[in-house]
Amino acid sequence: MIEFARYPIAEVTFGSPTRLDGQTLQVDLAELRALLQADDRFARVDVDLALPGTRTRIIHVLDVVEPRIKASGGQDYFPGLAAPLYPAGHGRTNVLSGLAVVATGVSHVAMEGIIDMAGRGMEVAKFGRTINLVLLPTPAEGVDGVAFEQAILTAKLKAAVYLARASLGHQPADVVVREWLPPAPGSTLPKIAYVNYLQSRGFARDRLFYGVPFNVPFPTPIGPTEGIDGALVFNGHTQPTKNVTYNHQNNATTNELLSRQGKELWLVGLIIANHNSVYQHKERTALLAAQIARRLLGADGVIISKDGGGQAEVDVMLCCERCEELGLSAVILTSEEGGGDGSFPLVHCSPSANAIVSVGHGIEPIALDLPMERVIGGEQLYDGQGAFGRIEVPHLTVCGVNDTQGGIHLGTAVY
Repeated sequence: MIEFARYPIAEVTFGSPTRLDGQTLQVDLAELRALLQADDRFARVDVDLALPGTRTRIIHVLDVVEPRIKASGGQDYFPGLAAPLYPAGHGRTNVLSGLAVVATGVSHVAMEGIIDMAGRGMEVAKFGRTINLVLLPTPAEGVDGVAFEQAILTAKLKAAVYLARASLGHQPADVVVREWLPPAPGSTLPKIAYVNYLQSRGFARDRLFYGVPFNVPFPTPIGPTEGIDGALVFNGHTQPTKNVTYNHQNNATTNELLSRQGKELWLVGLIIANHNSVYQHKERTALLAAQIARRLLGADGVIISKDGGGQAEVDVMLCCERCEELGLSAVILTSEEGGGDGSFPLVHCSPSANAIVSVGHGIEPIALDLPMERVIGGEQLYDGQGAFGRIEVPHLTVCGVNDTQGGIHLGTAVY
């Protein structure tokens, strides 16, 4: 069982010391910067604040992280990265809800990521509604791109834990309990497994599991509460608007299933699988994920989500086919990648896929018409567009519009 003790943050101010006063978080900016700049891979780390409703745009976004810490003894979070290894998914975790750490940086491998705090971008994307503490690191002289981005990975997690530490000793606004229970003997409720595909295909295209890239060739069953308690971290700068760390921490599908545990269904397990590059490996992963769900976990049905672009649809369709062959009812969560000319929105589809939930249209253009008064992270987008005025970009460029795990404001169900 895990308890998420939530501390809603309505205001962030700078001052000393870092402390929590009701829903106001005061941050000691000098202390935070000193913590991050202790890494000699940085020349400096600036920190800025972006507030909902202000005409502020953040560009060159690399990741978004929710501040959290283990309440027991103030243990650090993110095992294998910002903390020693420990089993995630148990005990009490303090959460500063409504606040996010946004890591930015110029990278030769990154695709653009944008957060707008006002206008259309704020309306359709969840990170336009969070208070965002933005990290702006500068590499030290002679530090190469890989080392710089590895330093950013460490910094964003350190910052998230540092902020959350202010909650220790305070009473939370509420506590959300997520308990993974075995099916009750004789229960007739359906048993559901969740196959969550992750994309780990090399540096800057990784999802980290307990601190290491999840690029294993075989699907792995894990406890559902592990995935929402810091065991999964995003490190995929090539497309930072996919499932950022915040999305893994708040996996909407896992949370929804656990909230119905023992009432409407039994979540019998979470299976994480990698989006492999080779078709034969995709076939093997799909076959084994279906076997684990049916024969190891005893599921009656599965939910399958992806974590990537068009090639990832091949994985979920193959997995759907193998599950249906074993008598499992499969539901697919997938973003669409269809063109504006009305072309088919999925790269691949199977006749077995008869229950599909759309979680966004990645390449649908969105016009961000509202001129901005402030831009954090630079003055130009990677494509050369000026960052202050009107811009038009695909949905997948705006962080928080799409979430292939279901945590979005827009969606379509097709049956």
